[in-house]
Amino acid sequence: MTMKDEIKTCLTASLETTLDPYMAEHGFSRNAKGLIYKRQLQGSTQTVDIALQIHPKDNPKAAAAVYPIMEVLVPAVDRVLEDMVGNNLGLLEGVTKGLSNQPIEFTSNKAEKARCFIYQPESMPGIVESIRVFVERWTIPFLDVYATPQDIVAADEREDGRMVADRAHRMRVVAAALVCHRKDYAQALMEKRLGALGARRRYQQVFDYIQKAV
Repeated sequence: MTMKDEIKTCLTASLETTLDPYMAEHGFSRNAKGLIYKRQLQGSTQTVDIALQIHPKDNPKAAAAVYPIMEVLVPAVDRVLEDMVGNNLGLLEGVTKGLSNQPIEFTSNKAEKARCFIYQPESMPGIVESIRVFVERWTIPFLDVYATPQDIVAADEREDGRMVADRAHRMRVVAAALVCHRKDYAQALMEKRLGALGARRRYQQVFDYIQKAV
């Protein structure tokens, strides 16, 4: 058994006893050998990946690091986004990749860290307990109100700091606004965030797409 296998075995054992019960209460399930929790909510698919990094470069003394990642797929929005961007995937460069993909750490609005270093196998239960506390306090409350096209637009309207606001995410908000028949909001967002000459040139196809939207 490799070190990675040994660490993952310890991690999944702790997930089973410490995090699985809480996540199950909120509709999430996990494959017994996997590290990804998933649930369906109001038409979206939400995942929390307890991502494991072996020999993290930012801390060579640690055997591994756990840095959970969340993602929210909203089919109606993602179809419009794909149609809007087409083959120009450079418009989705960034942390979120246009899929509300980000470390769960951001759901605390950067108030707390969610990256944990593993030095000894014995530390795993405590690490998983800290993840459970973080998820309960920050991540589930955010995911509960971030599941629909309307939720995506509402979060942008209130400037919700719990979602990474990179350019790729702006594209997703535009797509969500169009799904919600809020063309004016989509146009205003583009003008505000990407209306400068250089950015407008790069995102011209998005401006054109909005203009043609019904």
